[in-house]
Amino acid sequence: MLSSPRVYYAMARDGLFFHRLAEVHPRFRTPAFAVIAGAIWSAILAITGTFEQLLTYVIFIGWIFYALAGAAIFVYRRRMPNAVRTFRVPGYPITPLLFVIAAAALALNTIVTQPTRAGTGIVIVLLGALAYLIWRKKTDRKHSRRGKIAPNAFIR
Repeated sequence: MLSSPRVYYAMARDGLFFHRLAEVHPRFRTPAFAVIAGAIWSAILAITGTFEQLLTYVIFIGWIFYALAGAAIFVYRRRMPNAVRTFRVPGYPITPLLFVIAAAALALNTIVTQPTRAGTGIVIVLLGALAYLIWRKKTDRKHSRRGKIAPNAFIR
């Protein structure tokens, strides 16, 4: 309840989600409508599934993204070999490699033992990605008609 509404707020502020979610409460200076929307969405999820189902979707998808984030260190080290490193990864490259392997094993375990829930989790992420692409295209078109640079133009 602390981070998700702020993600909704940031997406809405960038034109990638419902505009109303970018509104800030005049007195408390919080994304109050985004907090309410997050609470409603959480309630809908709680009503439509068991705790175990919801946990499986979230944890399964979470570990996929953790593995990708861990693998990113190898990509960045290759792309930017001379970059200043303010933090050294202990045991590099073994430590991050073991993490990526463990995260991938957890995701694979869910696919093997609970394929329906794993598939549902993947479908949810793909639907979210599709919604993002549609919103981004709509936002980019709107900004290009006005002659402005879209807020997310530098993401590409």
